[in-house]
Amino acid sequence: MTATSADSPEELRVGSMRELLGTAVPLMVSSGTQALMNAADRAVLAGWSADALAAVSPASMLYWTCICIPLGVVLYANTFIAQYDGAGRHEGMMAALWQAAWIALLAGVLLPILIPVSRFVLIGFGQQPEIAELQSIYFNTLCGGSSLVLLSSALSCYFAGRRRTRLVMTVGFVSVGMNFFLDWLLVFGWGVIPPLGIRGAALATLCARFCEILIYGLLIAKESRSHGFPLLEHCRPTADYLLKYLRFGLPSGMHFFVDYSGFAAFLLMIGSVGGNALGATNLAFSVNGLIFVPLLGFGTAVQTIVGHHLGAGDHLAARRTTRHAVVTGTVWTGVTGALLVLLPTVVLRPFFLLADETAEMMALNAEAGILLRFVAVYSVFDALAVVFASALRGAGDTLFPMLLTLFSSWCIMVLPAWLMLQWTTPSLQQMWLAPTAGIIVAGILMWLRFRSGKWMQFRITNEVQS
Repeated sequence: MTATSADSPEELRVGSMRELLGTAVPLMVSSGTQALMNAADRAVLAGWSADALAAVSPASMLYWTCICIPLGVVLYANTFIAQYDGAGRHEGMMAALWQAAWIALLAGVLLPILIPVSRFVLIGFGQQPEIAELQSIYFNTLCGGSSLVLLSSALSCYFAGRRRTRLVMTVGFVSVGMNFFLDWLLVFGWGVIPPLGIRGAALATLCARFCEILIYGLLIAKESRSHGFPLLEHCRPTADYLLKYLRFGLPSGMHFFVDYSGFAAFLLMIGSVGGNALGATNLAFSVNGLIFVPLLGFGTAVQTIVGHHLGAGDHLAARRTTRHAVVTGTVWTGVTGALLVLLPTVVLRPFFLLADETAEMMALNAEAGILLRFVAVYSVFDALAVVFASALRGAGDTLFPMLLTLFSSWCIMVLPAWLMLQWTTPSLQQMWLAPTAGIIVAGILMWLRFRSGKWMQFRITNEVQS
């Protein structure tokens, strides 16, 4: 029986639901490690001071807005490595890893130029001076250590791209545990270690990222020796590879930026509707995040597997993987969406456990419950957008998802919401029609792009004879 026989267990597994879930579930879990690190910072800082707790979220949002473009470029190493691994070209795989590492280090050196202006930017957004000072300390500390954040992400792609996702999940949990311990140690101090407050929380995050770099570096070196991979032969920056990262990875990074900044702009506009409107929107987006964060890890898995199959020249397996992902994503969002519609009070109850049952809180709960219906509707289309955009990026079709996200976020969500505020006095529900429409359009157009088959024309690696 030949290796390509249809009866081969490996062939039966290719493009299957089992293959998808085996790769996706650990990534879905590990995608929440950054959220857990943020939660650890907030939990510890809540015991330090109310001002520090108030400062950490806006500072974190500003930092991730600044870093998401280079981070998106670096994370595209996942697709390069997946395609080279699928093609059996280990020299290209190692070269792609090194180029991502060089980009991470270069971007990490450039990002600290933002440090001198951070406080003025934060005050410009209306923050109180004492809060802005704490925000700038947190932002500047993270910004100064951006190389660690970017390099750890680049090294993780070596294993994620080769579908070793359980290892990525394990390293993520080790990092979260270290971050939580160091949060407590550095924020409050102990023995000869002075209390550092909000700066200590940022340093704890960077130390956890450094730990990830050490673990990934040791594992990559060990594996390269045992498998005979050319670890150091392709360590120099290479113009061809760097240009490929700019061509394919830069649109991927811009995709994250326009999406993130669009929702940030929408949130700022909601604030002008009223305090209750902003509170209800924050609650609804918090619930939405519990649905969406696993989808991000799921999308990374789709991008990895599709890239691997295309590197091996198997378009049918790439299509099967995407089809299974669509079913899984829509089932996940369909079931969770039904819970939001049928049991909104139960879903929101954890957010009100420590709140007094005042008329204001009851009104906020009711308003947020209505917004959850919007979340239930657009989450299904959000799953379609994530799955198909990930499949397109896995093929190398990165420009279209970025342009479509730019169009749906800013032309369908932000611009109509802004016009409503200029011309009328819209209700909160009317404002929420804008993001709902934007996500629905994005999901449908991403599906049409994938269905057109144009993604099969892209090649981010050289042609390989099968």
